[in-house]
Amino acid sequence: MVTDLRVRLQGWSVESVDADETVTRSDFTFGAIWADQSGRANSTDDGWAKAAWEAPVEPGSLVRAFIVGGRRLEVDQWDSLAAWMIESLYDKPVGFIVEVGPSDYVADSTHDAPVVCSQVVVLSDGVMMLRRSRTELGHLLLADYSSADLPLDEWQNDGHFVDCTDGYLFTKDIRLVARSCIAWIRVNAGVNTTGNIGCSYRFADELPRSS
Repeated sequence: MVTDLRVRLQGWSVESVDADETVTRSDFTFGAIWADQSGRANSTDDGWAKAAWEAPVEPGSLVRAFIVGGRRLEVDQWDSLAAWMIESLYDKPVGFIVEVGPSDYVADSTHDAPVVCSQVVVLSDGVMMLRRSRTELGHLLLADYSSADLPLDEWQNDGHFVDCTDGYLFTKDIRLVARSCIAWIRVNAGVNTTGNIGCSYRFADELPRSS
C-alpha cells in the first residue's frame, strides 16, 4: 500500500514469493485502504477509508521487487521481512506470542547451546512486550496481561526473567518491535539472509464456554 498520492503507480507491479518459492506478480491499482487513529494503514477495516495505491500480496509472502516498463527494482529483503512482521503483529489478540530465531535451530536438541532469539507477547491496550536473549526463551506463565503501570519505550535490564539475557521492552510501536527483533538476530547471530531467520507463533488458549 502506498498512501503518498504524489506518487503515480499506474503500470507498476509488485513481485512476491511465498514459503514454497512460488513467485506471484500483482499490478498496482488505485483504491482505498484503512487508517487507524495513529495514521497507520491497514487492510482490516479498522478506522476510516484513505485513498491509496495498492497491490495484493498473499499472506506470509515477501515482496521481492517492483517492476515498471520492464525495469526491475529489487527490494531489500530485510525491509520486506520487517514489513511482513509488522503486518503479522497488527491487531492481534491479547496473549498472542511471536518467536523469532535462526531457522535451523531445533528446540531442546542441544542443551545449553547459545541461540540468539527474541519473543513478542501481546498485552492489553495495544502494548507488546519484546524480550531479547542468547538462550532459548520459554513461554511465560503470566498472572495477567494487564499493561497498567508498565514503563513504555524504555529498555529494562534488571534480570527479571531468567531466560531473557539481553533485556526487554514494553511498547505500542509495532515497527520498533519488528525491526528490533530482526536487527537483534541479524547483527548478533551473524545471519546473512532472510532465509536464515525462522518465525513461529501461537494464540492464547481459551476455556470452552457454553453457548
